[in-house]
Amino acid sequence: MTRTQADAFRRDGFVRVPGLFSPAEVAPALSALEELRATVLAGPEKHAVRYSSRPPGPIDVWGVSNIMTPELYDERLAEVLAHPGLLGFVQEVLGPRLRFWTAHALWSPQTVDYELCWHKDNEEHEHYEASGRPTHVQFNVCLTADDAFRVVPGSHRRPLTDAERAEIGRLGSGELPGEVRVPCEAGDVLFFNHHAVHRGSCENGGPRRTLHMNLQAADEPVGGQTSWKFMREPGYLETVHPTLREMMRRTIEWDDAHPISRAEAMRRLRSKRDILARDAKVTR
Repeated sequence: MTRTQADAFRRDGFVRVPGLFSPAEVAPALSALEELRATVLAGPEKHAVRYSSRPPGPIDVWGVSNIMTPELYDERLAEVLAHPGLLGFVQEVLGPRLRFWTAHALWSPQTVDYELCWHKDNEEHEHYEASGRPTHVQFNVCLTADDAFRVVPGSHRRPLTDAERAEIGRLGSGELPGEVRVPCEAGDVLFFNHHAVHRGSCENGGPRRTLHMNLQAADEPVGGQTSWKFMREPGYLETVHPTLREMMRRTIEWDDAHPISRAEAMRRLRSKRDILARDAKVTR
């Protein structure tokens, strides 16, 4: 991993690292994701799924959150987080000690295309950092070809433009000045700052199979409170990959040391509900 790539990440808010995972490394993760997808599609109501269409219309699911739950955990997917090239990039940007934030799986919808609206994650639309210093590193590990990601380069380092604010406010997916689409191939990793203005767009029936994950520095003061309930279940941490176990332990330790206010907890709950509703509505 080169410093130039880390510098591009800070400057543009994203960088694609081609071929970071070899075909031999992609194969077990892809097999595990296919098995996970089949489990989720067999009973979507049992999981935190992402919809392009849901009742009262036809059910169509394009991903699932929290793939490290006991019900969905697969060592082959946890091993992705221990990949030396991936960790090398994240540690170059954030430092050597990391804490876990999220791990999701994404795939092409079966029948209903989706066009997600422009946003910054967690609805933190007014957050920016002129230096490009990230509070996290988010990344898509592409196990097949994937051109779903669109982003406005540099938008994490400045306030929203009038056009961006208007499009975000109306939950729009129209073209924005300067936007780029980032095509990836199997084995590529797309690292991005979730405070860049971005969205996803995906046609049904395509090949997309992608792992979507996020890590923070162990001592990062922004964010946190992502020690999901399942992570605290007795004996759970002893069942997972050692690298993941250590990052989850740091998440739990940080959260316990930095409780959030009731008002912030309610804001996050409202944000989560808004995002879930948005996933179902923004289709074409």
